[in-house]
Amino acid sequence: MTAVAAQHVGHDATGLRSVSISTRVIGCFASHEELGPTQVARELDIAKSTAHEMLVALATGGLLERAPRGRYRLSLQLFDYGQLVLDRLPIRRVARPELLALHRRVEETVQLGLPAGGRVVYVERFDCGSLPEEASVEWMRKVNGFASSSGRVLAAFDEDIAEATLALPRTRYTPRTITDTARLRQILAIARERGWVCTSEERAVGLTSMSAPVFAASGRVSAAVSIVGRTRALTGTRGEFMLRSLVVSAQRISGELAACGND
Repeated sequence: MTAVAAQHVGHDATGLRSVSISTRVIGCFASHEELGPTQVARELDIAKSTAHEMLVALATGGLLERAPRGRYRLSLQLFDYGQLVLDRLPIRRVARPELLALHRRVEETVQLGLPAGGRVVYVERFDCGSLPEEASVEWMRKVNGFASSSGRVLAAFDEDIAEATLALPRTRYTPRTITDTARLRQILAIARERGWVCTSEERAVGLTSMSAPVFAASGRVSAAVSIVGRTRALTGTRGEFMLRSLVVSAQRISGELAACGND
């Protein structure tokens, strides 16, 4: 290797290391509202000078913004990027008309959830406006899948998702939350047979949700459609009507994905 080539290799390695550190710095803000060089250096086990350089570079690039006392926080530019991700999700575009039709049919909150490493992130929602605040804040956030109908229906049809879901810590959100591994596996097996999942007051007292799977063109489960509402509104004859409507809508979205070859 020539001296010039070796120099290029060295520069490439240094550049890749800087990129790696930068992504880790951004990751630190997932659990901290504001951070300074000292905290970042301690979190990542890097030199304080390196942490300072990375923070300045990320702020210059618009991904962070300066806060008081020499600290930094995530910038709104990241929110803009997140919106672009949502807007460009093919499955969201395909599912949106059917989700809106289902929302109008059942007059309850309708959601589209995607798997995210044992969690669920809701990327589309048509809200009826009657849900309590604790349910509404889950919109566009990752939530543990084990206690949600969406998380369970995704896990029921994908073994990798199931194992990732069961590997996460399980919080007993209400007295009715099921956390036992054997019981959860039994619920997943029943869901595979039925083709849907219903959870009653496991995430929040007074709320029930029902979900059905959406399959990509390849046949793998790629999303979950769910209806969420007050328990009294999702039971009895009305609940049965909603469940039938839900399953039909999920099947229609799966058909649309297959027709356009979307995976």
